[in-house]
Amino acid sequence: MKSGSTELKVGLFAILVICVLTYMTFKVGSLPFLWEKGYRIFLELEDISGLDERSRIKIAGVDAGIVERIDLIEGKARLVLLMNPDIKLYRNAKAALKMAGLLGDKYLALTTGSPDQPQLQNGETIIYKGSIADVDALAGELTSAAGYMSDLAKNLNAMFGEPEKEALSETLLNIRDFTRDLNEISRDNKEPLNSLLTRLERFAQVLDEQGPGLIENLNRVVVSLGEKGPGMIDDLSMVAKDLKEVIEENRVSFKESVENMKSVSASASSIAQKLDRGEGTLGKLMEDDSLYDSLARVSKEAEKSVDVVGRLRTFMNTRTEYNSGEGEWKGYFDLTLQPDPEKYYILGVVSDPTGSVETTTRVINGSTVIEEETTSKIEFTAQFARRFQDLALRIGIMESTFGFGADYFFYDDSGRIKIDVWDLDAEEAKAEYAHVRAGVDYRLFKYLFISSGIDNILNSNRRGIYVGGGLKFEDKDFKYIFGKSPNISLP
Repeated sequence: MKSGSTELKVGLFAILVICVLTYMTFKVGSLPFLWEKGYRIFLELEDISGLDERSRIKIAGVDAGIVERIDLIEGKARLVLLMNPDIKLYRNAKAALKMAGLLGDKYLALTTGSPDQPQLQNGETIIYKGSIADVDALAGELTSAAGYMSDLAKNLNAMFGEPEKEALSETLLNIRDFTRDLNEISRDNKEPLNSLLTRLERFAQVLDEQGPGLIENLNRVVVSLGEKGPGMIDDLSMVAKDLKEVIEENRVSFKESVENMKSVSASASSIAQKLDRGEGTLGKLMEDDSLYDSLARVSKEAEKSVDVVGRLRTFMNTRTEYNSGEGEWKGYFDLTLQPDPEKYYILGVVSDPTGSVETTTRVINGSTVIEEETTSKIEFTAQFARRFQDLALRIGIMESTFGFGADYFFYDDSGRIKIDVWDLDAEEAKAEYAHVRAGVDYRLFKYLFISSGIDNILNSNRRGIYVGGGLKFEDKDFKYIFGKSPNISLP
């Protein structure tokens, strides 16, 4: 009676866990519950990259339904849209894919259309479709452009040989000398220049004061010029004298500056002639078509590498099972890497409560007694799988021993019948034969699945029925979950 009560408690706990996981799946993913109703309309699109089943449908940014199912018909994606019953769509309604956030997820945006058009009924199809920018193509073009710029920078760095570098260095030195000479002229003649500017300012002030009413006050202007004429002549004489002194003192500097400018012009002319004749690194690259061919080959190789990485799909599977024959819980964590639809690799960790057996021999009252103690153990799985349509064959390491298995998929991979064989040497606790196991996995929702079957078929002392369940995610599912999760802030 006690054993039956324990099994009943375990069963109730498993049912409670499944209910909690189901509620969290609907709550976090914002999925509709089974009793939600509405009407269905259809939509065909050329490309729906980033849009999945259960994706949201929005009108003016407000949730209006979900994408219930996606089918591939004659090379096009046919979408079944489950609309909320209070949403009205008209014949000229338009549909388009839009970005939901920086992670790249998309949702389906609709416009209701004009009320003067007939209303769309259950089972009808949306005809008008909008467009969306191809972000993946844009990212590929930006990557290619970055590669071209990097190669161009390398080629430009290699273009300048020693002759060109020396000519450029000489040109920069000449410009520096010319700037230094101008600076010296300005510094040495700062006071005369200031005096000249002061006199010119005084002259401008006089003209500004006497300018208004020039015609009416012509006599007064003549008198003023007569009075100030000698002083102005003296000032002009001083300005001329100062300018003459500046020119005489810096005659040599002006001459050197002119010679430096001639040298710069000669250097530039020499570089241009060498480029025209195809001499030097830069000239050879301008005459040789191999630079273009090299850039084209680098671009093709980069495109191949990006394409291989883009085809890799990653799945994460975590589940827990209860075995009635052993009365123990067993945990699994698997990581599946799928480079193409026909093959994939499985890496996993298993927490086995009966994975290790320690044998102790004792002598009690002259009799030899062998005692076995079973302890838990962490075991590893590494398998290679090859798929042939709905059948997949697996081989490799299963729970730290050699093993093999087979899977049969049905209902568009929603269900799987599996058979596994491992521990061929019967090294597990209380085992006489290899470990053989058969069961069924079925996906209830997008991320939640349940499993059941018969474990340890050949060993009657450990044979039992197992039941369990777990979660399965793909790499793009994490972007959807984290992109839709509410922001949590700490006080």
